[in-house]
Amino acid sequence: MKQIARNVTMDEWGVLDNCRYLIHDRDTKYCQSFRDIIESGDVKTLPLPARSPNLNAFAERWVKSVKDESLSKHH
Repeated sequence: MKQIARNVTMDEWGVLDNCRYLIHDRDTKYCQSFRDIIESGDVKTLPLPARSPNLNAFAERWVKSVKDESLSKHH
C-alpha cells in the first residue's frame, strides 16, 4: 500500500496530481503510513464516517437527479 501511495502522488504522473483530497473508507489498508505518504503529496486524506453504508446510495441518487434534470427535453 505504501508503494501505491507513492505512485498515485507522483508529480505529473500520479492520479492524485492536482487533487486536494482523498476520501476513503476506514479499511485497515489505509493505515497511518499510507495517509502520511498521501499527505506528503499535498493531498488531505478524509476518512468517511464510521458505520455509514448508505453514503454511496445518496451520492448515486444525487447524480441521477442531476442527469435527469440536465438531460430532460424541456422545450
